[in-house]
Amino acid sequence: MDERTAAVLEHVSAEETLELARSLVRIPSITGHEGREISEYMAQWLAQSGLESGLQEIQPDRVNVWARVDGTGPGKRLLLNGHLDTKPVDNMTIDPFAAEVKDGRLYGRGACDMKSAVAAAMVATRAVKRAGVPLAGTLLFGSEVGEEGGGWRLVDLVDGPCKCDAIVCCEPTELDLHLGARGGFPIQVTVKGLATHTGTAYKGINAIEKMCHVIPAMYALPGFHKVNPIWGRSPINAMEIHGGGKVTASVPDECSCFFDIRLNPDLPPEELQAQLDDLFEKLRRDDPQLDVTWEFRRLVTSTSPGISFHGGRPATTMDPDDPLVVATLDAAEAATGVRPKLAGFPGGCSAGVLKRRDGTDGVIIGPGNLEQAHSADEWIEVDQIGKAARIYAALAVRLLGSGA
Repeated sequence: MDERTAAVLEHVSAEETLELARSLVRIPSITGHEGREISEYMAQWLAQSGLESGLQEIQPDRVNVWARVDGTGPGKRLLLNGHLDTKPVDNMTIDPFAAEVKDGRLYGRGACDMKSAVAAAMVATRAVKRAGVPLAGTLLFGSEVGEEGGGWRLVDLVDGPCKCDAIVCCEPTELDLHLGARGGFPIQVTVKGLATHTGTAYKGINAIEKMCHVIPAMYALPGFHKVNPIWGRSPINAMEIHGGGKVTASVPDECSCFFDIRLNPDLPPEELQAQLDDLFEKLRRDDPQLDVTWEFRRLVTSTSPGISFHGGRPATTMDPDDPLVVATLDAAEAATGVRPKLAGFPGGCSAGVLKRRDGTDGVIIGPGNLEQAHSADEWIEVDQIGKAARIYAALAVRLLGSGA
């Protein structure tokens, strides 16, 4: 480990990072209704740490938070990013705001997704400031409201106080390095049938029965069975289905199914669209009674300017040899003694949004397992929280250190 990295890491306390994470978990910040308390708490903590920081009001009770450490010379602007909002708590089987630590785990809503990572990024930013290591460029911290479906306001942040050249999205990856984010292909498939009385059902066309043939045919498409050594398989998920019920004792004349499909880099939207069109044409030829169509459906309605979630979205990815990727791998190894594995982020995130919007470089690395996000007993391994803070601090030095 070089002297500058060691100097910064002296100011990273795993115990203090955990306590900050617990403090954030204790403050409810449900997406769309975050309230000012959490934003003002974060801003006060940053200001008391001697950081230039502030609030960006989106609505009176919904506020983004930012901080910065300016270098002595020109260079990259690196943003450590994590959203401050959480999913609702209705499904939880634990006290969502107790922030209990038990058997090496921190429990509570947002513990994994992603207040522990936000705390780690805050501590890392403070560590860089306190160490006084010369920087060429600027280290930024930014945390936005609405990411979990409440009108994502990331773009407000990066078009305002957190304008950046590169972003580290701190979503949970178990401290593996994810090169990008999967794309999306949200579609509605509709099958039309012919209604008739149940007593003469054999004279009708049952749309539900027809859909039962369409769904497995879609799951069998070759695009969903290619195994990428980094990303795995592109997942297809028949998430909602509706049919029948219009009239009692009647053959259903319509059935619709919503598919939440995620795309790896080796399955671009146009390739999947061609596979779907070819499949539906074949299914219609094989069954002249099949009336099946598909169309894109808006998966997320965002009120954030510059973000559209309608239509097919390709995956985003970084080259494994990109300087940002290499610097992150090196920093993580220096900070923790373990070199991260490379993978791809299963869902969408800020790094993917900015890469699509204007080509901003970005990687995803953070504490926690994504399987725990949104869960009924949400938790995170305590050990990973402090390690994340060390990784972010070490990366800032490695990427921005001026050597002066």
